[in-house]
Amino acid sequence: MSNDNLIVPRFYIHTVKNSTKSAAAGRPIFDEVEVCEIRMAANKQTVAVYPAHEVWKVVDQPDGSREPTTYAMRFADLYRKFKANEAQTMSGTPLSELPFLSASKRLELKALSVHTAEALAALDGNNLKMLGMGGREMQQQAKAYLDNASGSADATKLAAENVSLRDMIAEQQRQINEMNEAIRSKLAPAPSRQVGDDRGAEDESAIDGSPFVSWDDVDIKNWIESETGAKPRGNPSHATLVRQADEINARLTAAAEQAA
Repeated sequence: MSNDNLIVPRFYIHTVKNSTKSAAAGRPIFDEVEVCEIRMAANKQTVAVYPAHEVWKVVDQPDGSREPTTYAMRFADLYRKFKANEAQTMSGTPLSELPFLSASKRLELKALSVHTAEALAALDGNNLKMLGMGGREMQQQAKAYLDNASGSADATKLAAENVSLRDMIAEQQRQINEMNEAIRSKLAPAPSRQVGDDRGAEDESAIDGSPFVSWDDVDIKNWIESETGAKPRGNPSHATLVRQADEINARLTAAAEQAA
């Protein structure tokens, strides 16, 4: 039987008479040996006992090597509980969580070494017949219970992922707001016009209201270079630089909104 849910291991101390020591001492001498008893769910005939530190099998490791694995290593959690004098409870969903089982049915199942919903759901063939009348119905109910529980876990995971996505979008929006605030903070009072300034009244009215209108030409050129990687060519007028900066800023804002 390959399904691990059907394996019911238990560690305990087994006393063995040591004939050599007994003969030397002239009285019975016993050794204590840690053993692993393995039963199969709903199978009263199959019971095996092995020394806890006997090799179960050699297991291939990720690095390509092969490592002997003992029964204590194979069932490490139960062995740890055994050494700590704790109850060696099976991993899985306890039968007490299955609402369709009566108290008497739970006791009957435990007497057959069926301790978890996973073990009950995995039963098949002769092992399932050991449950008697209504056994297959119980097995199917256990499967349905585990399937529903798995679906609930998936829904909980999806909800958590949605919350994480909303938090990420909110953080991106915060960063965009900070970037826009930094741009606005660079605005300075409009510089005074110099005699001989060749900026025409028509150009000035066209750019009125732009956040860049009060910037120096040098600052606008530097900003354009920082955003595009290239400075404006030639010697464009102030109005031309403002219009170029407005166009670049509009593209950046649109891209940021699309990303959000």
